[in-house]
Amino acid sequence: MKKAEKFIILEGIFSNFYFVLTQGVVFTSLAIYFGLNEVLLGITSAFPMIFQLFQLLTPPIIEKFKYRKKLLLFFNSFKLLWFVILLELFFDIKSVFTLIIVFAITQAFSSLAGNTWTSLVTDLIKPEIRGRYFGIRSVFVSFSTLLLFYLYSAIIDNVAEPKNYLLVIFTTLIGIILGLISLVPVEDPPVKVLGTFTEIRKIFSERNFIKLSLANMYWNFALLLAAPFFSYHQLKNLKIPMTYISYATIAMTLLSMVFYFVWGKISDKFGHKTVLISGISFVAISPAVWILMNENHWPFGLAIDALISGIGWAAINLTFLTLPMEVAKSSSPIYFAVFASFGGIGGLIGSIFGGYLAFYFNKLNFYINGYHLFGLQIFFLIESFLRLLAIPIFARIRTQKYISPITFMFSALNTIARRPTQRIYEQAKLSRPSYIKKIVPDNKRIQRWW
Repeated sequence: MKKAEKFIILEGIFSNFYFVLTQGVVFTSLAIYFGLNEVLLGITSAFPMIFQLFQLLTPPIIEKFKYRKKLLLFFNSFKLLWFVILLELFFDIKSVFTLIIVFAITQAFSSLAGNTWTSLVTDLIKPEIRGRYFGIRSVFVSFSTLLLFYLYSAIIDNVAEPKNYLLVIFTTLIGIILGLISLVPVEDPPVKVLGTFTEIRKIFSERNFIKLSLANMYWNFALLLAAPFFSYHQLKNLKIPMTYISYATIAMTLLSMVFYFVWGKISDKFGHKTVLISGISFVAISPAVWILMNENHWPFGLAIDALISGIGWAAINLTFLTLPMEVAKSSSPIYFAVFASFGGIGGLIGSIFGGYLAFYFNKLNFYINGYHLFGLQIFFLIESFLRLLAIPIFARIRTQKYISPITFMFSALNTIARRPTQRIYEQAKLSRPSYIKKIVPDNKRIQRWW
């Protein structure tokens, strides 16, 4: 493994300090401490999506300054603004306004950093090893998530407020600094394609990439509609200790680490879209499992959700990095900016509507033959259905490699059962469904930029 590849993995590990703080149950716990309700939590959760639109500004910035690594260091340094929240906690101040402003600014510059990072890494990592490499990187990043989430949860549960949050943010700031240092040895190759606003018109004429971007918009809409409220339900309604939640997250992360290797190899061999649709199939089931998340049955719900999510999210996290690289016709950062911007619009709409829907559903209570159902659990059932609808939308995207997940699954089962079977490529060619023929005509190849 080259030096740049090693340090990109190291940078991902240290970047995870900020990610664990600002995503999921840790941020939800901090938000509840600062006094955010369902609506404010929904709006705040929309910030990462709102600022995805800023990625459209990245290509002209790269064009002007040329050096992507320096830009990445500059953008990521704004995460150190969390020092302001550290000071507030030190003086036992709880300002909702300050928390929202700091979170908004750091998310805005993180969005700019994200597109810059994608453009840089696209030129550093060869296409033929991307699935395997990002699979390995994701394993290391997931392991750091496991350790950090348990550490943060243990601190929040066992240290008195506000010192617990003060320690968590202090640890995060150390990680941010180490992440900046780890970027220094990474080489900064010349930009192959600068990407300017004039390219946007060209990209919008590429129907296949726009289909992928629209699919990303729908996925983020469906996802962000309910995403902030899984943790909210655990902490606010069920009063589950953070440490218990961390046990489930650790189990999910360990499973993900195994499946990053599995999905990475499958992705390189059979296609990134095959892995993505397989992953969506798993995580679409996950919200329905939350029907078990009441006062008496939540341990079962946590266990089943960890199993399904560990397998499914490993596939999705991996392919949302690699699929845009495959569908784009060049390494121009404007492609990734357009892709992220569509996702940002969808996530923004989902987050705003989700906050009001969660506020309404959380007022409801149901009893069916003595079984207690919270209103949010009904909301999660709706979320499960909306995620399932993403499968046919992503299936319409043309890619260089694609084996239908059903064909892949039956081929794998046949192999496991040791029955004679044709190779999967031959199987896919002989039994190609008519709807696949419409999506990818015979003998038609997608022109790629690598």
